[in-house]
Amino acid sequence: LLAIFCLQVFGNDQPVFWRESSSGMNVFAYFQSRLLVNSMDIIIQTFLFTSVYYLIRQPGVPFWQFLVPFGFTAYAASGWGYLISTFVPPRHGPFIVSLIVFVICGLLGNPSTLSNFLVGGAMEVGVSAVSITRWSLQMSFAEAVHDLHPHPTGVSAYMYDMETDVFFKRDWGLGTWWTAALALMIMGTVLRLGSFLGLRFTNRDKQV
Repeated sequence: LLAIFCLQVFGNDQPVFWRESSSGMNVFAYFQSRLLVNSMDIIIQTFLFTSVYYLIRQPGVPFWQFLVPFGFTAYAASGWGYLISTFVPPRHGPFIVSLIVFVICGLLGNPSTLSNFLVGGAMEVGVSAVSITRWSLQMSFAEAVHDLHPHPTGVSAYMYDMETDVFFKRDWGLGTWWTAALALMIMGTVLRLGSFLGLRFTNRDKQV
């Protein structure tokens, strides 16, 4: 939903942007100002959603530790919204973003499927590069294991062992939590860079 919300940042008022850009407006300044204003909405929405979810779920970890993975997730998810809004017409944006998020977060981010993808090679690189939940779940899981020291039994033990094998497999030498945090930060930054390039170089015929 956050990615869809961010479509309007560059999707709305495109004719105005094209006109002002053709008049000599600094595109990078426009890009930065839009991100700065929208970042306040992202922070507020992330805090409110996480607060409600925290009260409902009662995860047993401090609130700020529960909040941080959601913050990194919001940073990466908003990047997808920015990117899509600079490359596709506004009327197609919600459908495309919904499809992309379903694939990269639902299909590629589930622990049961990740165990098949994180086996090295191009598939692991691709999934790690685009899947938000591949890293956000790793952050949350690492926090829960560190703070709660779970000892599950039965089916829960099987799921715990599977998730341990998936999420503790790669740490880039930084530790499980910090690796996931850095991955999401890189992902969100690269998506923003792509958004700027899309804003700057697409529809150039309309900016003259």
